[in-house]
Amino acid sequence: MDVLTDSLRSLELKTEVYGRLELSAPWGLKLDLGHPGFFHAVSRGSCWLEVEGQRIALATGDWVFILGNAPHLLRDSPRTRTQPLPGIYEAQGARCGGVLRHGGDGPRTTLISFSFGFAGTWLDRLLAGLPRVLHIKADGMGSTRWVESIIQLVASEMEAGRPGHEIVATRLADVLFIHALRAHVEAFPAEKGGWLRALEDPQLGRVLQQLHERPRHPWTVESMAKLASMSRSTFAERFQKVIGESPLTYLTGWRMHTASRLMANPDASLTTIAEAVGYETDSAFGKAFKRHVGKTPGEYRRQLRPPPGGPQ
Repeated sequence: MDVLTDSLRSLELKTEVYGRLELSAPWGLKLDLGHPGFFHAVSRGSCWLEVEGQRIALATGDWVFILGNAPHLLRDSPRTRTQPLPGIYEAQGARCGGVLRHGGDGPRTTLISFSFGFAGTWLDRLLAGLPRVLHIKADGMGSTRWVESIIQLVASEMEAGRPGHEIVATRLADVLFIHALRAHVEAFPAEKGGWLRALEDPQLGRVLQQLHERPRHPWTVESMAKLASMSRSTFAERFQKVIGESPLTYLTGWRMHTASRLMANPDASLTTIAEAVGYETDSAFGKAFKRHVGKTPGEYRRQLRPPPGGPQ
């Protein structure tokens, strides 16, 4: 099992193609949409991005990955006034996910934009320690050429508008999301740590994989340290330093996250779920779940049901 794949699957990654934006100067966009992540690629031309106090110049072939619900501005010049992007779509009667043309009669810029959404409770660990903005410049390297090829394919799919183009673009956006996460790890100093960095650590990565594969196993710090071929104290200290929490706290978090996913199945009993995540009794599981989630398993499960008369 690939731990990153398993975690992304558990987060129920929802990629949305926000649009192919054909922009002519002067133009300015404001995005404050509450999505956990945004990806913007410059297919043609150039522009300025302003986010969290940073002003970044983007050129053809560049792409930027923004995490954490950060409002941001995109415009042809730092002096150009901005408009909320949803309002521009509404004013034109355009549809999110298609081609939007906006601006004046100056130099043209083409942006390909995606938003990312998540369900589940594992997002904070996934993003812990990562910079909120990653800017990758077009430098002719193999990885950037590969990303540029995907971006151009997405752009052509959206321009042609053939049947099924939205699902094609969305699947390609999933690939770009994973590549962007990898690029975050590669660009981030190793000493900063973080969950994604730990996946690449031969010793910690081995432990994380086993914890994810076998949450019902009666893990102890000693058994984890043995798996990592480290002493108990050294392992516990390194785990805390890299991931930012103790091994047992991490294990409990993953067990509760897994239990939350299993509760979506109405046929799974609480006893079965408790056993699947390593608890011998419903009582012990219930106490741990409420301590971690803030609700009893029964309360949590009831909130998953649609309200009477609501959508089924």
